[in-house]
Amino acid sequence: MNKKVKNILIIVIAALALMIPFYHPEADSGFDGSYSGGSSSGGFSSGSSWGGYSGSYYGGYHSGNGSSDPEALIVALGIMLVVVAIIITSSKKYTKSMPTTALKNIPPYNPEKLKEYLPDFDPFEFKNQTYEIYKKVQVAWMNFDYDSMRQCVTDEMFNMYKSQLTTLKVKKQTNIMKDFNLLSFNIVGMEVKDNIVSLTVTMGIECYDYITDKNNKVVRGTDKRKVIYNYAMTFNKGISDKPNKCPNCGAPLENVNSSVCPYCDSTIIGENYDWILAKKQVLSQRYK
Repeated sequence: MNKKVKNILIIVIAALALMIPFYHPEADSGFDGSYSGGSSSGGFSSGSSWGGYSGSYYGGYHSGNGSSDPEALIVALGIMLVVVAIIITSSKKYTKSMPTTALKNIPPYNPEKLKEYLPDFDPFEFKNQTYEIYKKVQVAWMNFDYDSMRQCVTDEMFNMYKSQLTTLKVKKQTNIMKDFNLLSFNIVGMEVKDNIVSLTVTMGIECYDYITDKNNKVVRGTDKRKVIYNYAMTFNKGISDKPNKCPNCGAPLENVNSSVCPYCDSTIIGENYDWILAKKQVLSQRYK
């Protein structure tokens, strides 16, 4: 803690001590919210294995007229603790780290080995493509656009997102995510199994991320500051030699990531598909 913050704390404590005998509070409340995305983050967000709204509140309370000295002392101490917490928090950028196993036990990225399965693999093109997938998923989440989301994620993630979005709809809330900016990108893991290539990456991304109610009032997060997220994400790509066919009617599929069969309207993703999001986890977050 720097000297300026210490001086402020001394002044605040001294002032509160002088006010204790005379102070009869009506109410005091505060809010400190943090959640993971659109998802995030209620208990959910637009991500796999990252909780989505998680928050903490400084609860307000009310005391009537004629509070005794012990009550005033308790109230003053409570206010002092809140003020101290606010000062300390405001003296540095808010940072929250999440316990994670996202990067444990992942086979390391091996560019030469990957070339055996994807001879034309271009890391720069992969970065751009997967970043666009991330943004498309977030925008689809924000707009309750199930069709667009279905083409970008695995079955497991789609089913989870759909369930979480149903809860948001019931609450008549919307998770606003916008103005994305990619800060960092690294391929950190690779696995090839059952005709699927999986690449795990870390992405640093900043964006606005907050929850609004049916009247467009912000109820979680803030629309004044961007959040900087550090993600671990896994993207899958199908490498089967078989042509894509609808498992329901057998019709050939031209779009490798087709979400709906044009013949029988079945929702599918074929065996030979382009990159889709399979896992997403927030490693850390902070306000900019």
